[in-house]
Amino acid sequence: MNEKKFFGKLKSLFGSVSVEEKVSGKMIVLLLVILLSFLMIVICVMNLIRSFSLDKTQKQEIGNVTETTVTEPDVTVTTEPVTEAEVTTVSEYVLNTTLINQSEYELLIEAEDAKGSESLAVSDARTGFSGGGYLTGFDVQSGNSMEFIYDIPAEQHYDISVCFASDAVVKNEICLNGEQLFDFECTEETVGRFVVKTYYGVFLEKGNAVITVKELDGGFDLDYIRIKNNQSIYSSHTDILPDLINPYAIDEAKELMKYLADNYGERIITGQYVSDARDIEINKIYENTSNYPAIRFGDMSMYSINSDEKISPEDDEVSAAIKWAEKGGIVGYMWHWKAPVYENEFYTEKTRFDLSLAVTDTDVALMTADEIQALYQEGLLTAETVNILYDIDAVSAQLKRLRDNNIPVLWRPLHEASGDWFWWGNAGPEAYKWLWNVLYRRQTEYHNLDNLIWIWSAQGSEYFVGNSMFDIAAVDLYGENTDNASYYKQYQWLYSLTGGQKLIALSECGILPDMELTFRDRAVWSFFGLWYGDYILDKNGELSEKYNSRESLLKMYNSNRTITLDKYRNKSVLYEEAPVTTVAENQAEPLVTDTAPPDNNEDISE
Repeated sequence: MNEKKFFGKLKSLFGSVSVEEKVSGKMIVLLLVILLSFLMIVICVMNLIRSFSLDKTQKQEIGNVTETTVTEPDVTVTTEPVTEAEVTTVSEYVLNTTLINQSEYELLIEAEDAKGSESLAVSDARTGFSGGGYLTGFDVQSGNSMEFIYDIPAEQHYDISVCFASDAVVKNEICLNGEQLFDFECTEETVGRFVVKTYYGVFLEKGNAVITVKELDGGFDLDYIRIKNNQSIYSSHTDILPDLINPYAIDEAKELMKYLADNYGERIITGQYVSDARDIEINKIYENTSNYPAIRFGDMSMYSINSDEKISPEDDEVSAAIKWAEKGGIVGYMWHWKAPVYENEFYTEKTRFDLSLAVTDTDVALMTADEIQALYQEGLLTAETVNILYDIDAVSAQLKRLRDNNIPVLWRPLHEASGDWFWWGNAGPEAYKWLWNVLYRRQTEYHNLDNLIWIWSAQGSEYFVGNSMFDIAAVDLYGENTDNASYYKQYQWLYSLTGGQKLIALSECGILPDMELTFRDRAVWSFFGLWYGDYILDKNGELSEKYNSRESLLKMYNSNRTITLDKYRNKSVLYEEAPVTTVAENQAEPLVTDTAPPDNNEDISE
């Protein structure tokens, strides 16, 4: 381009600038420098304006998100903690399980051969004794007791038996090393003859053990004390098939059940009950242990038709559970079923509702609402039956919200029935079994709730509905109905009742199971659910140590043998370095129900 054309272009672009067509070469260079400088200034100004605009937009967007979060229900567990709270960093608690090589051992000491009180005498007047006779003279006035000293040859579990007789209904006790071990009682059915009472699975260390027969009511004769190596604990197995009773279960439910089965006997899955949708219990656990539980347990009580609770978006239990599942956790539900009619209560003593009036031979489980109402109008169904069905439908509608999100649910209805303190158990085992059958069929076949994993926890063998009607056997344990912090006796009871064919869980507890004892006693529960209230928090919302110390909480949530939320979310990662205690080759075959020790079939209701 020649000089004339170049300056002609400049003149057309910058008409306000007077440019001569003929200038020197130096003038051309100067004008080019000015032009380039102007363009650079324009570009810089435009970038500054654009940067300011973007920054303002981003701040507005952040502000909008904050406002949205505030208006959402206050369920803080569904997001990571907002505040930078101080969380104690803890090391992993490594639990090393050791192999116990069971040794055969049995020693029977005849009472007449032992040293006792001078007021006791040897007799052979009563038939059915062993050895050369038995000791008599135990009565409430004399205050007699008898000590038996054993030289325990090996550290393992033993069964301790006492053979006794009485002519009256009396209760006395056996002590081990000065501490009460168990009561032995003569009932109306056993009066007048010798009977044997056995306490199964007592762990004894090598060395001397002192067993004392101590009077409470007195009035009994003592034949012998026997100690024998236990076989039931060491013969139990944990290779449970993960099959669900519902053949149409969704894939997510099948996957969860398989995960439970894969970890059964090797790890315990952590769980916590919440008092409401705020999940304050779960957040407090995280604050103290740096871990969340894997399972969030809630209650369907608010959805009973007869409930008077006002459910706002902030209080909605199912919404909180959905968010927990989105966080990657497991959802569990139980149901404090408010009586379908009369008082808004679930305790027997507080409601007039009578389940026996609802029981019918008519197959109502799959009927439509119109069909149910028609039979009621004809007088063929009672109000109790109709309202039970309507209540099942109401709660099923809430469980459908979880199903529609493909969320499996550990579902535990009609719990603790054998204790008769809830209306669904107070009418007796047959009425309970009728209700369980109706509930299962209506929810599974009528409402197609294929996301439910069914948990039975009625607490008593008379209320047993059969293995084909549930997926997991469980028990609720508080206070005096526990043996020690491993709860091994209740574990063995459920194992025997189900023939070793079901996963066994600690569905509710007031005290966390002790990890060392749990694995030592081979009572490795599939999961546990710690109850809320002062079992976890005090009245100020802080960690309570009334029942569970902070140390026990730390050990539980940071053990290599437990599964927390993070471990569950990373299911492909292996968290175990060594195998769990295995059964020695020479040990007995697994128990079956009809050969279980008699005491293992005792009911364990509260």
